[in-house]
Amino acid sequence: MQISRNLNNGLPQGSVLAPLLFNLYISDMPSTQSKKFGYADDWALATRNVSIEETESILSSDLSTLEKYFRNWRLKPNATKTEVCCFHLNNRLAQRKLHVTFANQTLKHNDNPKYLGVVLDRTLSFKVHLQNTASKLKTRNNIIHKLCGSSWGSSTHVLKSSTLGLVYSAAEYCAPVWLYSKHTHLVDVQLNNSMRIVSGSIKSTPTYWLPVLSNISPPQLRREKALLREYEKIHSNRALPIHSELAHLEHSRLISRNPPMRKALLLLESNFDITGEWEQIWSTNAPEECRSLPCITTEPPGYNLPRKTWVTLNRIRTNHGVCADMMYKWGKAASPQCDCGNPKQTIRHIVLECPTKRYMGNFEDFLTVTEDTITFIDNLSNRI
Repeated sequence: MQISRNLNNGLPQGSVLAPLLFNLYISDMPSTQSKKFGYADDWALATRNVSIEETESILSSDLSTLEKYFRNWRLKPNATKTEVCCFHLNNRLAQRKLHVTFANQTLKHNDNPKYLGVVLDRTLSFKVHLQNTASKLKTRNNIIHKLCGSSWGSSTHVLKSSTLGLVYSAAEYCAPVWLYSKHTHLVDVQLNNSMRIVSGSIKSTPTYWLPVLSNISPPQLRREKALLREYEKIHSNRALPIHSELAHLEHSRLISRNPPMRKALLLLESNFDITGEWEQIWSTNAPEECRSLPCITTEPPGYNLPRKTWVTLNRIRTNHGVCADMMYKWGKAASPQCDCGNPKQTIRHIVLECPTKRYMGNFEDFLTVTEDTITFIDNLSNRI
């Protein structure tokens, strides 16, 4: 049964035509001295000046112009929810609050406003945003962790797809904006934990192993690839207003505030290739005996093994797992000595040297995964 209603003001929530009709309704919004940025009914004004006093004057004047327009067309902006912020690197003016009026009210000054899900700050270091993102990722990692353990759990494919959908989607939101912040390590710590969950690696495992074993590109390379995608999208549409700003990229700026779009130009000039960059990182950092591990462009051998076997295999490959030497370092064992009498029981000792437990083949078998290595892992008496 169809029900019709007459709307005297506003648009129905969730209507397919609502965004289009709203854009048509505000298409004659008056021009302002400051630039307008809008997403549906979420709008921002931005202006750039040497003097803060001039900035305040321009914003107040433009808001007065818009307030008259809104009132004439029965639109009701909420002045109590409207905030102002000033972005600069002058520490002497760090405590300076903007005094901007709108609808006869002085707007609240917020040092860390959120716009479209991104928390901004005075110096555009994105520290607060990345701290918030890291906290969100930690919670989501806990959810992924519920899907597995070291000896049980979902398949590696399920863990990887769940991690990409739940953790990486949040971690890479608006990454082309903040990818060169000095605080990205806050996010990378949590992404490393995500890859440890997928691969079953312990905390002491070197980080260059994690992308290879989980078959997920390194975080920074993924962000740079996203930046290039955004850059190419912008340049495919010459009508976008951002092109008027790209002309200012050559202006001298602090290195710590280098615009991402300038970095995108450098990436293009260097013929950035995420696979090639990843292979370079791997060949530079990995032990020489492990560099032949088939990976990066393909899933590492053993990706389809049961969880327990997969975890043990990766701990043998990385030489980081549960053994007497590690337990001693963690304060969980009185001695690092092996049962065979060797003074230090490492993973490599158990697999290749221990007379009572060692594997009778070569270490390369664990890189390529043979039937003998799977049998050896399944028959191990030690929980590695």
